[in-house]
Amino acid sequence: MKRREERKRFKMDINNAPLVKALMEYAKQGTIRFHMPGHKGGKAFPKEFLDNLAAGDVTEIPGMDNLYCPTGVIARAQMLAAEAFGAHHTFFMVNGSTAGIQAMIMAACKPGDKLIVPRNSHRSVWSAMILADVKPVYIQPRYDQENFMATQILVQDVQRALDENPDAVGVLVVHPNYYGMCSHLKQIERVVHGRGKLLLVDEAHGAHFIFHPDLPPSAGELGADMWVQSAHKTLPALTQAAYLHVKGPRVDAKRVAQVIAMLQTSSPSYLIMASLDWARALMEAEGKALIERLMQEIHYAKTRLRSHIGLLTINDYDKGEEVEALDPTRLVLDVRPLGITGYRAERLLREAGVQVEMSDIYRLVLICSVADDRATFNALVERLTNLVEKLPGHRLGPRAEYNKMSISQEIPRQMMSPREAFYSIIENIPIRESVGRICAGIIGAYPPGVPRFCPGELIDKEGIDELLNIQRYGGTLFGLVKDSLVPVVSE
Repeated sequence: MKRREERKRFKMDINNAPLVKALMEYAKQGTIRFHMPGHKGGKAFPKEFLDNLAAGDVTEIPGMDNLYCPTGVIARAQMLAAEAFGAHHTFFMVNGSTAGIQAMIMAACKPGDKLIVPRNSHRSVWSAMILADVKPVYIQPRYDQENFMATQILVQDVQRALDENPDAVGVLVVHPNYYGMCSHLKQIERVVHGRGKLLLVDEAHGAHFIFHPDLPPSAGELGADMWVQSAHKTLPALTQAAYLHVKGPRVDAKRVAQVIAMLQTSSPSYLIMASLDWARALMEAEGKALIERLMQEIHYAKTRLRSHIGLLTINDYDKGEEVEALDPTRLVLDVRPLGITGYRAERLLREAGVQVEMSDIYRLVLICSVADDRATFNALVERLTNLVEKLPGHRLGPRAEYNKMSISQEIPRQMMSPREAFYSIIENIPIRESVGRICAGIIGAYPPGVPRFCPGELIDKEGIDELLNIQRYGGTLFGLVKDSLVPVVSE
């Protein structure tokens, strides 16, 4: 009775809280979620955890341990995670893989050090280079011209970058990418460690790999010194939940802990930490069987989509020499046979009650997890089929002008370090007037999602023409100020 009276006291008009209202409305819609987080609306959490979410939102009270000097339950949970993921030390990250990648780079590098990184790295790589004054040495991922997508880096390109930069601290690899494409990481590991360098891996989309033998091997199994995983992407964990793993003698785990304590909040969420503990416990106990079922359901859905509406998947592409494996739990649908863009397909699906993770010109990317079941995939197939039946002339094939889009393999000239560019006086100018200026941000286009200009690089006419061409044919530019201005170093 008392609890009911307390709730009445705090009753409010939900229209006065726009974010609360939007969340409650989305929750009530019953949207089929093929987007992160991997718990899919709580379906993969135990009822006791869901029923006590607010009650479990605590701080460092007695018995709850302390994330930055753990000796109790957090220390035990991190140790169990290290054992499960094959690491020597595992750190719980409550600020997502963003903070994990920043900590990984800042623990490995000193100011002025060089680090070899792919151009399709997460933006947290650049923020880490700015924070730590690290000098980037870029590798361009291979580019699939036919399917208009960036894939993976070549082993030979890693070797060449190390040959040309023997003073580099190490190499960072994205494994897998958003489409589930995995690099030849073991070969890269041999090259990197053969030179006595560090191998750092952004494995944000691969936290589930370790739990089934038919999935690509995880970075830890392939010899990474440090690797970061977004548990909330593919495992049943809350948003911002991530792991940073350390393995082997090349990295000082105490140094990593010091850097993490500098970057993360001093009031870490116990709910996020608890979800990391739960995700590990569930996957360690039942992960193999759950992933087995998930792969069967995805195969079933692919078969039906192909036979019903002729829909392709990324598995139908010719795998380039730079790609060793595809994640079979990442569902990437090619909508070209429907004669529409991925952007439009995403919008139509959303109107039909299915929300995907992202779209590009040709594709829909769906994040699947062990929380998805037969009913979820049945709903996807049915709604896609109904959608296609309403499209007039949907068998016409892709519009030819999409094939005019391209992006250069050239890496612009580095005029100053990312840190120098960031701390310069910056002005924002129209994109066509930016040629010849030094970029102060990260400017690129979706697709392919690879930065065309990074902080400290000279902006050239070819690059601007490429970006505007992509925009003209349906792509979206990122990194601009107010949608049309480029941040540049003031002259």
